[in-house]
Amino acid sequence: MKKHTIILIIALSILFVFIGGYRWGYDSVISLRQSVVKLDANVRGKQKLLARSGTEATTVVSLIQDEAVINRYIVTNVSVVKFLNVFEAIGRAAGTAVSIISVSKETQKGKPIYAISVSVQGSFAAVMNTVGAIETMPYYITTHMVSLSNAPLPGMGSSDMKSSPWSASMTLTVAATDVVATTTVQTATVATSTAPITPHITP
Repeated sequence: MKKHTIILIIALSILFVFIGGYRWGYDSVISLRQSVVKLDANVRGKQKLLARSGTEATTVVSLIQDEAVINRYIVTNVSVVKFLNVFEAIGRAAGTAVSIISVSKETQKGKPIYAISVSVQGSFAAVMNTVGAIETMPYYITTHMVSLSNAPLPGMGSSDMKSSPWSASMTLTVAATDVVATTTVQTATVATSTAPITPHITP
């Protein structure tokens, strides 16, 4: 065999080996690139899912917080007794005797409410302060009627009217719900009320 033929055979063999190695390397690179693209797509998909989940979680937290704020101003079946105790606490702080005459749960315009009748007795200033404090309690309260009277005690004449006790009758409603509130009911702070009151004074 001629020397040139041997060299040609060796060169062709090296060329085939090189081509085979290149082909194998090229296929490996393509496979690796496809794997990277697939992994990148998975990561992007998970990032979008996490972002959406984060937004949904934020929305849920926001709704829960809003509900908690609203529930502070609404009376529930569980908190109604505590709510009524606030009336008596206001009376003690203002120096009046506050009595709950009646409480009933009703529906007004499709919304549940508690209808409450209250009696307040004491000096004129103390009674007015108590009425004002009740009207400004941190609840959804609507005052429907306030009447004042200054009837003398038995044995007192008309000249003693100034020293006779005053009494106020109030009817009001407060927003209610059957759902148990998730937050603690606020405690009212007694203060002198400047809210305008148009009482019906009974001589």
